[in-house]
Amino acid sequence: MNQTLSNKQIAFIIFPFIIGYGIISLPKNISKNLGTGGWILIIIGSTIILFSSFLFVYLAKKFSNKTIYEYSIILTGKVITNIIITIICIYSISLGCVITRLASETIKLSFLLNTPVWALSLLMVTITFYALINNIIVISKLCEILSIVIIVFSLILILATFSQGSLTNLQPFFHFKAKDIVKTLPDIVFPFVGIEILAVIPMDIGKKNKGIIKYLVITIAIITFIYISAVETSIAVMGVDSVIRYEDAIFATIRRIEIDFLQSLKRLDFFFIIAWILTSYSSIVLSLYMGIHLLSKVFVKINRNIIVFIVCLTTYIFSLIPFTMDLLRKSHNYLGFLGLFILLIIPLFLITISLVKKHKM
Repeated sequence: MNQTLSNKQIAFIIFPFIIGYGIISLPKNISKNLGTGGWILIIIGSTIILFSSFLFVYLAKKFSNKTIYEYSIILTGKVITNIIITIICIYSISLGCVITRLASETIKLSFLLNTPVWALSLLMVTITFYALINNIIVISKLCEILSIVIIVFSLILILATFSQGSLTNLQPFFHFKAKDIVKTLPDIVFPFVGIEILAVIPMDIGKKNKGIIKYLVITIAIITFIYISAVETSIAVMGVDSVIRYEDAIFATIRRIEIDFLQSLKRLDFFFIIAWILTSYSSIVLSLYMGIHLLSKVFVKINRNIIVFIVCLTTYIFSLIPFTMDLLRKSHNYLGFLGLFILLIIPLFLITISLVKKHKM
């Protein structure tokens, strides 16, 4: 039987999954075409994932305490359901592989130069394995702790960077064109995927999860605030011309700032590294959980821990394929589009089927 989470637990699962790895390159990807007006694209992206969350809530309301595997079978039958599940599983495991490799490469290049990538990937996947052998309740509690740390550290970083930035660098504030927004959209899809985790979270909208919409709105509002702050503080400190030169513009910004009264912690690298590693780790855990949950539904006779081990081993092996960083970044852009398909097209398709069936009845 599916385990139902509280609204707070669902919110704390969504928060670190969406922020994840993608935030590190967000300032560059937005600023290169939109400059100081990039905040408008973040609001557009947040509106899309909020709309997607409403779609999943509608399905959860119609099919109480069921996940996409159960209500897809009811609506479309086993053949189409198997296609949907295959797409989500491929996306889930691929996302885990790419984030594991990108996070390991970034950690190595930034501050552990002599540590091999395979060792960093192995450490990350091993810790992920120990999280995934637990049920969703335990994972949600882990995400709650990680989310609180991430939010606290994010606020410290935002306040510190804004205090040393220049408002002149943020002008003009309303500088954007429709064609530039359309041109930039493909580059910023990846930081907004993650809401599709709702497909594998059972909800009881009539009782336990009655006020879930409020929690989703607040969670996405906080993510929007952090994203806008990340972009605007980077521009305020370095200026648009400098931001677009760095793939990890946020890290480059934070390295330029020192807060003297913090003494041994006057450099803010510590806060950023901890927050960023926690968000990346959360993304790996939750992306793999999607695939593991669905595979457990399909292969009911196989012990769940065996599935967890196979998925984690696959993630580790594929994360060691010698891709270049440029190819890895292109891969996460492609995965962003696949995630967009899962969080928008699939729920819209299922809702359409349910409405058609209701009309026929």
